[in-house]
Amino acid sequence: MTDADLEPVSQEHVQKNLPFWLTATLDDIQAVAFETPIGDCDSSDCGVLSTEFSKATDACKQRNDPASEPDARVFAMLQAVTNFHFRPTDRNAPFGPMMIMGDRRSAMPEDFRGDPIAVLSYAAANSKNPVLRARLADVCWLLERKRFQLGRIAISAYLDVLKGLAEGELKERFGRDEPLLGLAARDVLRRALSIARPIGWESEEAVAARTLLVDIRTLAATQGNPVPAHWFFEMDLDFGISDASTIAGAIEAYLLSGLVEPGSHIIVELWRLAARAFHSAKDEQGKYRCATAAAEALVDEALKHSSAMLGSHWLSEAISEYHGIPGKKDRRTELRHKLIDVQSGIADEMSSFSQPMDLSEIAAEVEQQLDGLDLLDALMIFADLEQSPTPEKLSEDARRSISEHPLAALMGASFHDEDGKVIHKSPGGGFGDGDNLGAVRTAIAQQESIRRSIHAAGQVLVARRYIVERFYVGEDTFHALLRHSPFVPHDVLATYSRGFARFFAGDNLTALYILTPVLENSLKHILKLNGHDVSTFDDARQVQEDRTISALFDQMRPELEQSFGDALIADIDNVFLSKPGPSLRHGVAHGFLNDSSPFGTDAIYAIWLIFRLCCVPIFPQREQIILPT
Repeated sequence: MTDADLEPVSQEHVQKNLPFWLTATLDDIQAVAFETPIGDCDSSDCGVLSTEFSKATDACKQRNDPASEPDARVFAMLQAVTNFHFRPTDRNAPFGPMMIMGDRRSAMPEDFRGDPIAVLSYAAANSKNPVLRARLADVCWLLERKRFQLGRIAISAYLDVLKGLAEGELKERFGRDEPLLGLAARDVLRRALSIARPIGWESEEAVAARTLLVDIRTLAATQGNPVPAHWFFEMDLDFGISDASTIAGAIEAYLLSGLVEPGSHIIVELWRLAARAFHSAKDEQGKYRCATAAAEALVDEALKHSSAMLGSHWLSEAISEYHGIPGKKDRRTELRHKLIDVQSGIADEMSSFSQPMDLSEIAAEVEQQLDGLDLLDALMIFADLEQSPTPEKLSEDARRSISEHPLAALMGASFHDEDGKVIHKSPGGGFGDGDNLGAVRTAIAQQESIRRSIHAAGQVLVARRYIVERFYVGEDTFHALLRHSPFVPHDVLATYSRGFARFFAGDNLTALYILTPVLENSLKHILKLNGHDVSTFDDARQVQEDRTISALFDQMRPELEQSFGDALIADIDNVFLSKPGPSLRHGVAHGFLNDSSPFGTDAIYAIWLIFRLCCVPIFPQREQIILPT
């Protein structure tokens, strides 16, 4: 993607100066053989089509021939539409900008309201490539629901994509042996069913899509890989295509068939899905049976880990899974005793998150170090691009700076918000007084701001761009990664996955507002795993309440440092809580951030820091993690 692909978000600017990819007219599209650039393309990935249209656009521009201008305008428009970020699980907003950089972004569906819809509609009706036809018809129907015929064309085109995958005419990006069980098939089928609901559930296209899902789900149940089985069983249940009791029975039979290798964590998710299906079928005994199996699978997961932190995490999950299942009180008590035994080893194991890895070359040459790595290793390197400085080093560097530049510490400092209000004051010290805590704190804040800026702009953004240009990074990627992390409680796994997926898509705003609040939840979760009580008791009202994150840092800092190490705790404090500093937790909680704040280096660093907190405990578990491909 080039700077030319990014346009200002401001609608006022769009109205005054249309981006080139919005200038094609109906006359242009009717006069141009618009599928010429993708004539030999056999990919099921719209991103590949976008690349070909981009090359064709550049070639037309380079000819500098007025006769080529209509071709360039048409190819540019098709490149923009095929370059959307595809989110099939979001029924109402399945497409978004591929990249957002500050106040600039790439194309999104809303840009094509009005006259461009006529251009896209013509192309949809006349396209031969099913991948392009599906995208064009889907976008037109999404923007104008009255064009229901285009919705039907979209469903049929998505089914043609699936047929092309099955017959080998279209290739999946990752080249699976069974392409109908891949990510491409999963995403286009879910999107086809999402359109079918409002278009007409009993229409010919909808019935064909529903039948195909049942066929693919049945196929998945004959394979040893439980991941696609979970995808398509869940899709069937989500759309209510098969009877819930049928789905529940099929999942249970699949798990008991011996096809699935024991020890895969996705087994837990399948048992949970079976319990959900039995609950929908009002079969409480089946629900309890499958929930029990899920709990025991979690116990098995805990027992196979040598790490006390990971073992206690999975045991806690197992105890929680048993909640509400009748007749399991003794088993819950047994697991609680086992949990206490395992937790006794956590203090020694998790006193520090430091890793015996030299990352100096990675920090200096990020792209060179990421070159050739698979997605999992790239994400692990991304999480370990930087290590938080210890409080001792921060203080030492601050005192040295004060000694070298004494005038900077001589007078007090005031810190103001954008409205001019004083939000923090730092008292002045003596001449070159490195022992003045206020001056030291101010120097630390200034130095940390510089360090965060260098790290965010020079490493995090470079690594993020490198990863998203080479890999598909979606919510399921982070779901598969973070479910191994004791820092991420199971009941907010989807929340964390959504937040990091939005960050890697360039949507810092959504990511920051999702991830900042759940940080507090995870800190409390780890303290609980370490056997600490994070609640307070109000004698007057006789009620218990959890401490806020500020209270945790004020009243339980030694416990936090014991669990995470003093360097990480100081880093969290400096970024999210303390003043002077960005104090992002306060800004997010009270809505004090402006629209540009999430795209600043402090916010980028904050999101990266949360990702590091999630990933550090699972670095030793690298070989046990399998990401969807």
